[in-house]
Amino acid sequence: MAASWRLGCDPRVLRYLLGSGGCRRLGLVRGASGWSFGRGASWRWLHSTQWLRVDPIKILMPSLSPTMEEGNIVKWLKKEDDIKVSVNDFIIKAAAVTLKQMPDVNVSWDGEGPKQLPFIDISVAVATDKGLITPIIKDAAAKGIREIADSVKALSKKARDGKLLPEEYQGGSFSISNLGMFGIDEFTAVINPPQACILAVGRFRPVLKLTRDEEGNAQLQRHQLITVTMSSDSRVVDDELATRFLESFKANLENPIRLA
Repeated sequence: MAASWRLGCDPRVLRYLLGSGGCRRLGLVRGASGWSFGRGASWRWLHSTQWLRVDPIKILMPSLSPTMEEGNIVKWLKKEDDIKVSVNDFIIKAAAVTLKQMPDVNVSWDGEGPKQLPFIDISVAVATDKGLITPIIKDAAAKGIREIADSVKALSKKARDGKLLPEEYQGGSFSISNLGMFGIDEFTAVINPPQACILAVGRFRPVLKLTRDEEGNAQLQRHQLITVTMSSDSRVVDDELATRFLESFKANLENPIRLA
């Protein structure tokens, strides 16, 4: 069984998610228009966007004298790459948070029946010269976005260098496969037994949507669209449960403040 949904958002939301400097807005996406059913189940959503202004991040400096009230930063020691996170990191966090809210999806099939898993460990597919391998982000729901980004970066490097330890890629409770960087719009991934589910993530792509302004004038707005498809073992996660998981996952991903 596979179900998919499409998420539309303004490019400024992407700049926020990707950690671009100077961005002070958070995109909140809501609404749904229509759905269609094919083999399995397929939902198509395209959304309007509201905006919520958020406070800038404060950076505290050590006081160099009892009367010091302000100072100048002469050198930034943290590399720019070290503070960037990707959309994929938010997807991992959103999946982990959703699994925490819906533990019935965080299960496996042990050959005799469903097994409830006490941990939320997300397996992330990484392509290497020797084939595909899935390093694990352990206890992902408890990690922050940047901690997840650091883990993904470190484990991906170890995977490509062939230095992953068995405990770093064996196990896991839920998998994510992202082919967006290869220009793939949407695809269906194969479940990794004994896991029950895998999420297949396509690329962000621009679309135009006809909307109306406050005066009622028609106008075209540019949005970014992403398709995510979930494959699940129906013996463990049936259609109804998979649908509710995707709806909750969609809401969490569209509202990044929930992932804090």
